[in-house]
Amino acid sequence: MRGTIDVKHPLLLICLAQFCLSTGMSLVEPIMPLYASSFHVSYIMVGLVMASFGMSRVFVEIPGGILADRFGTKPVMIGGYVLSVASHLLAGFAQTVVELMATRMLIGTGSALSFTASMVYVTEMASVDKRSRYIALLQSTFNIAGIIGPTVGGVISETFGLRIIFFVSAALSLIGILLVQAMKAHEKGSPSEEGTDRSGLGFRDIVTDLRILTLSASCFLMFFLFSSIRGTMIPLYGVKELGLSSVEIGLIFSLTSAITVFGLLFVTHRLETRIGRSMLLPLSLLICSMAVFLLSFASNFITLAAFVLPLGIGMSILQPTSFAMISDHAQPAIRGLTLGFSRTIAALGIIVGSTMAGWLMDLGQQFVGFLLTGGILSLFSFFTYFVFRKLR
Repeated sequence: MRGTIDVKHPLLLICLAQFCLSTGMSLVEPIMPLYASSFHVSYIMVGLVMASFGMSRVFVEIPGGILADRFGTKPVMIGGYVLSVASHLLAGFAQTVVELMATRMLIGTGSALSFTASMVYVTEMASVDKRSRYIALLQSTFNIAGIIGPTVGGVISETFGLRIIFFVSAALSLIGILLVQAMKAHEKGSPSEEGTDRSGLGFRDIVTDLRILTLSASCFLMFFLFSSIRGTMIPLYGVKELGLSSVEIGLIFSLTSAITVFGLLFVTHRLETRIGRSMLLPLSLLICSMAVFLLSFASNFITLAAFVLPLGIGMSILQPTSFAMISDHAQPAIRGLTLGFSRTIAALGIIVGSTMAGWLMDLGQQFVGFLLTGGILSLFSFFTYFVFRKLR
């Protein structure tokens, strides 16, 4: 019947599953520093607890891609969700900061496995002309969760205490397992003789392919931008230099996520059909660089809110385009390994970006952070243009 929704469509199921997982993590994110501080430790230790999530992902993304190539994406996704359930439960019962750090590393492992396998599943399920659109829909679930989760998590923790939020997150991950289990067991990424033979041997093919290396670098810059500018510079600069309240910083974050979702759903696909992915990548990097330059001139809440609008649009184009192009250029037998490699490089961007931003803020050189990041993005925009110009 025309107009009805197929509730068992794999794209719908995987988006709902990832929404559950992402919401569970975003529920926890704003209260995690407070929870870590409740163990009466230094701020350095609190920072290590927060960083342990990204550190574990660096070592898991590539193995996760290899496992997806060899055994299929669905078992890897389920394994990631199981680890997420276990890690949230253990965090809720943690008695020391070391135990809490271990649970953060465990959930980083689970999210890395599930996200990498999900990306492989979606890219192989979609035809080439629909790949960016499907990835955009998948990534929009992360951003929607980023809008909803922090506020709801704050309300729950204020009402019922800090520990209860972890059990809510575990329940959401459990729902995700049920949704993944309902997905079709067979897809293009299922185990195959070709994939088994090549998954562990294709690393040389990846590191000698200029296109894959360039796209992986764009993923690094995407996560670097997110962690340095959005995750660190904006809140610290907003509070320290502009005198904004935590509520106003939260509104800036929600606005950025909302604009990113809007771009993912309504802008990226339309632009792709007009100018193509190979042109869309340098354009997205250029938009992000211009937004970062503008942010250095923000003087109050209004101007900061106005300048994050192009940042949200640029990120909404950059996110699906980078991963769709990686899938386009990856050899089918090692697509999981290739995506895992790219996501590993991207995870390094989280560590480098937040560290650099914090260091520059300590030195009182926030403008250097904005200008340096904007300059790097601009230069790399032109570099990607020349690398992929023959594809236009």
